[in-house]
Amino acid sequence: MKKWVSVLATTALTLAVSGTAVPTFAAQSDSKTLATAPTLENAFAAAAKEFNVPKELLMAVSYTESRWQMDTELDASEHGNGKGLMHLSDNSFKKALSDAAKQLGVKAKDLESDPTLNIRGGAFVLAKAQKDLGKSLTSNLNDWYEAVASFEGASQKQEGVLFADEVFRVLKEGTSLTIEGGTLSVAGDKTLAPNKGAYTNVEYGLTSVTTLTPDYSGAIWNPASTSNYQVATRPTSNPINYVIIHDTEGSYSGSINWFKDPAAQVSAHYVVRSSDGQITQMVQEKDIAWHARSFNTNGIGVEHEGYEAQTGWYTDAMYTTSAALVKSICQRYGIPMDREHILSHSELWGNDHTDPGKNWDWNKYMTKITGVSKNWTVVNVDDQDTASGAFTFSGPSQYWHPITGYGLHNEINYTNGNGTVISNYATWKPTIPVAGNYEVKVFIPSNYAATTGAKYEIHYNGGVVTKTVNQSLYSNQWVSLGTYNFATGTAGYVKLGDNTGDKVSIGFDTIRFIGQ
Repeated sequence: MKKWVSVLATTALTLAVSGTAVPTFAAQSDSKTLATAPTLENAFAAAAKEFNVPKELLMAVSYTESRWQMDTELDASEHGNGKGLMHLSDNSFKKALSDAAKQLGVKAKDLESDPTLNIRGGAFVLAKAQKDLGKSLTSNLNDWYEAVASFEGASQKQEGVLFADEVFRVLKEGTSLTIEGGTLSVAGDKTLAPNKGAYTNVEYGLTSVTTLTPDYSGAIWNPASTSNYQVATRPTSNPINYVIIHDTEGSYSGSINWFKDPAAQVSAHYVVRSSDGQITQMVQEKDIAWHARSFNTNGIGVEHEGYEAQTGWYTDAMYTTSAALVKSICQRYGIPMDREHILSHSELWGNDHTDPGKNWDWNKYMTKITGVSKNWTVVNVDDQDTASGAFTFSGPSQYWHPITGYGLHNEINYTNGNGTVISNYATWKPTIPVAGNYEVKVFIPSNYAATTGAKYEIHYNGGVVTKTVNQSLYSNQWVSLGTYNFATGTAGYVKLGDNTGDKVSIGFDTIRFIGQ
């Protein structure tokens, strides 16, 4: 995105270290909870008791917001302006984070990063909302609907209903999550019938504040703040060439609320819900949403509810409805339905995000879009992928220079040519999931890539070939090195050295291996 977002009933939350069946609605953790299951169990119990909030309600709110996980590296300004297990935030309509920090006597930064404090803050926000409504802190879950609807600071009742309905769906259906040390669970109670109070008869998507309708008939129109996008006349003013796939790093309702907040300065054209694939359009396709920096002008952004580091968010319902949406967009604007025009946020130059992440199933998604079942895999190896060993530097370190502000993930490396002798070289080693033919493309950044003789060695299944690229001819462009057969695993690789025949800069960034 642009910088440029305790009940005493039998339904109580339970903790089981082993043997707990995981419901369909459950997710699994990639160890970003920053706490063990018993620690979180104790924290939720203590916060529920301290603020007289039903324990399973507190858990359901947290699960809906974050799947009981938190990422300290998340840029909150781009994802709903919230952080932590409770996704506490300050926005133009509610100062939940500031109020909770003041009440607890802690710094807002600590409240964001400490799981126990974050849970206490969320319990305080729920209790305060209930008191502000003139209601008692009851153990009856049905009496908490209005307080839950106000939790995210929605500007309109429709968005409040979106969030509250999802929380109560979790409470009715139940859920479970296995993390370090055990499994957290909410046992479902299908008999719940919440008292909606001021939200009675309010249904998301049935009314609109404007006469505008969605570009895609399967979407609900709910406009973003006019402060969060640029009015345009695309494709007349700017061609529409790409569809950009994102994840929200927050809840569906929270992302919609954030795009409606004038302070956000971010938006996307569409947001897709995890549980059932519901689609909300927030910016007209003719206008320029702020979601992908260098690709805003020519792209359409589609946000998917979920977190890139977690499983369980990207459901078949989400893939199905999103694929139908993207197919419609591509057909209407003549966008090729391939992996060079339908891209993840992480694949864009001038951007530094990693979404939608490794759990996004591109083969399933592209097959749904195109109706063609083939190897849609794209393996990207970036010059920052050193920890995994996918990218390696060789040669004297003093001759390697990292530069920010260029290329994919907003950083490249360069070295200078060494005539015809190799002193420094780098290797891109993809992990190929399915053996077959892959087109190899190298990204040439707009600067620090001046050599006329970059010699790329492609080591494939059956041989080695060298392709020479005049990097000085390209600026932020992908250049094909040809199509080759690669075996499953890490046997194949691409090597580039400083034996360029000159002494000028050689750019090292990302290489893509595109399944054919």
